[in-house]
This record gives sequence, C-alpha cells and structure tokens, in this order.
Amino acid sequence: MQSVKEIVKKLKVFERNKIPIEVKIFGIATYIQTSSVRRTAKILSEIYPVSKSSIYRWIKKFEEKLPISSEKKPRNLIAIDETVVKANKKRYYVYSAVDVERNELILMKVYTARNWLVTRSFVKEVLKYCEGKPKFVIDRAPWMIEALKSLDLEFEHEGFREKKLG
Repeated sequence: MQSVKEIVKKLKVFERNKIPIEVKIFGIATYIQTSSVRRTAKILSEIYPVSKSSIYRWIKKFEEKLPISSEKKPRNLIAIDETVVKANKKRYYVYSAVDVERNELILMKVYTARNWLVTRSFVKEVLKYCEGKPKFVIDRAPWMIEALKSLDLEFEHEGFREKKLG
C-alpha cells in the first residue's frame, strides 16, 4: 500500500511540478470538502498563490487517474492514510480513504489536528459510503488503531511509505 502522495506521483497526475505536490493534494482535499473552486482558491491563497483555473485543472486530472466515488457501495478493503502538509508555519493533515479493489477515492478531508477523535470522525464519515463493514488497511499510527478499535472495525497494518535506504 502507498500513501495518496505516492499514488499521485506514481499515476503521474501532474506533469509539471512548479507548485509542490503537497499543496496540490491539499487543494484537492479542500475542494472535495467545500465543492467550490472559488473557496478552495481563497483558502489556498493563504498558503500558496494559485488561480481558480489551476485548481480546476488539478481536480480534472486527479479524477481522470483516481476517480472520486460519492455513492454508497459494498466495499471490502479500504486503505486510510494521512499526509502532513506544512504551510505558513502550520501543519495540516490531509486524510484520505481509497477503495483498494476499485482504485476509487472515497473521501479526502483536511484537518488541523491528527488524533484519535479526528481519525474516528473521518472513519465514521467513510463508512457512510460503505455497505456493510469493510476491512481497513492502515499504517501503525496509534490514533488510527484506537479509532478503528473503538468502532469495532477489522483492520490490518501495512507500511505505506517506501523504506529509506542508507
């Protein structure tokens, strides 16, 4: 399993890298939450100056490579991960859930904290797009483990990041 950042790089969603990939992921997650390119551009302008048309292009390219699912479906295996985005001396946590079998993005949200309560809230929202109780694939983050245990959900550990050599 890989993080959303690694999936985006591997799928070659963005040809040019003038704007950092973390900012693009943050922008896509913000758009998914707000459903507004204008609001997303306004929020991102606090971090990195981008135009509405750039954000619109990112979203279209992202959806071509990793479709966003907004319907309730039977799902067997869901990978959840979070990516830290640092901007203006602040940290933002972009949580994402991907249906592993369909290669569909189920949900992506931005939070200002990363803990058990935030993770539990995110998982509960992901479950709204699932029929039944899917199994989750997570890294060994204690807040993920405790959130899934508290919801009595099955999970397995798998490292998302590639090991650094040397």
